[in-house]
Amino acid sequence: MNYLKILFLCCAAAFSMNAQMVNDSTFDASVKRPKFKKGKGPALLIDAAHHNFIVEMGLAKPLVDVATADGYRPSIDSSLFTKAYLSNYKIVVITPAMPFTFGSKKEVTTESTFTPAEIDALHDWVNNGGSLLLLSEHAPIDKSMTPVLNKFGIQSSIGIVWDSLNCDKTIPMKGFQTLLKFNKENGLLNTEHPITKGEQIGEQIKAIVTYGGSGLTGPEYTSLFTLSPSSEIKRWSGINPSGSAASQGLVGKVGKGKLVALGDCNGFTAMYINMGAGKKFFAGMQVTDHNWKQFVLNTLHWLSN
Repeated sequence: MNYLKILFLCCAAAFSMNAQMVNDSTFDASVKRPKFKKGKGPALLIDAAHHNFIVEMGLAKPLVDVATADGYRPSIDSSLFTKAYLSNYKIVVITPAMPFTFGSKKEVTTESTFTPAEIDALHDWVNNGGSLLLLSEHAPIDKSMTPVLNKFGIQSSIGIVWDSLNCDKTIPMKGFQTLLKFNKENGLLNTEHPITKGEQIGEQIKAIVTYGGSGLTGPEYTSLFTLSPSSEIKRWSGINPSGSAASQGLVGKVGKGKLVALGDCNGFTAMYINMGAGKKFFAGMQVTDHNWKQFVLNTLHWLSN
């Protein structure tokens, strides 16, 4: 069984209480130079109102821990988006959201993840100075996130991104072509944006690997993770691929506010996947060869400045 099938089945199994995606207890969430004094930073909402499987599976804990260590005031809440509700926060994080529990259905059809009123309230909040982090994923999540992405002028591919040339070939298994590499050497990592440059010495982002996910296109935004001409959108979860993609990471201004949109969510976790026979696949902020922990911190800093 290849890595991609294992990843999907592990996600589904987690909902049946046979959790295979597990927080890595060895992850060090401490921050050497916190941006804010403890509990004095901006209020940060992690959305839990839209079947956000990262939250439902407890995999948002490492993000909460890192944000807390950096002085932010994160909270997980399941209220629907309204103008009054969003006004309580400086940063909103939406991890992959769906209209139903992930794993319970294979395809999103006519269901709505966010109501039109919620999408309007969210856009108005960003336009008036809020900062939004949107984390999408491969099919079927890409389709469920499309309406909110479209509201901000971003198109999403449907399927999964694959690149046989710019991938982590050190993983000895089928499906490694979805572990996409972005670094200075292959020219796919934008090293000149404040998020990748960091604010201080030692905060520069040098290497990122994404774990599948969707592709994004947004002409009005700056790309952090540019997809190469060799990348493809392939069939996933029984859903035929559609659309094209230029990036897996877009950033930009929306009115007075800011938006960061990523096609993959796993870098904002610190987890491992049980693969059987005592083998584990590690993904996220604790993987030292990838700079996800610093990227998470840099992203929060840019959104809160």
